[in-house]
Amino acid sequence: MYSGGLALLATGLRATRPVATVVAVVVVAMIGLGLLALDADLGDVIRDVATTLAVPIAAWAGIFAVEMMIRLRRFHAPSLLARGGVYPAVRWVNLVGLVVISLIGFGLTSAELPGLGWQGYLFPLLGVPGTAPLAGADPGVLVALALGALLPVVAGIPAIRRQEAAGREAIAAGTGT
Repeated sequence: MYSGGLALLATGLRATRPVATVVAVVVVAMIGLGLLALDADLGDVIRDVATTLAVPIAAWAGIFAVEMMIRLRRFHAPSLLARGGVYPAVRWVNLVGLVVISLIGFGLTSAELPGLGWQGYLFPLLGVPGTAPLAGADPGVLVALALGALLPVVAGIPAIRRQEAAGREAIAAGTGT
């Protein structure tokens, strides 16, 4: 719970560590009570929650890993620590891509929990019955990873090269940011 409190502080919550830890305890207790209220099989809960979390994490991991592999130069460290440096506050292509890829991935996963029954909406469009082994295999996680890895290759290389050039210019100018 202590780590959960630190994670809440990292999101920008203005509180002391003990208060953030109490907030984390309350959030986890509420989630636990909600899962108890579902009266679902524990195996279904674990599988469905893990799959639901895995889709956006896989998309993010693909985007992040390939962006790191594309880079030819180190990051401009001062720009990572301050706004207005070499890097934009938000890479909109990556953010929108993460959302779209996650939606595609959710469409290719299945879930038994009542709140997650909306997943798998792409299977009927592809002619795959919901009871098919393919639907139960949750290919959406791998699809999200693959599409996430493809996004920086297709849409990120020019922006990354501009960032690297701006970083070189900032270092040459001695401005630091």
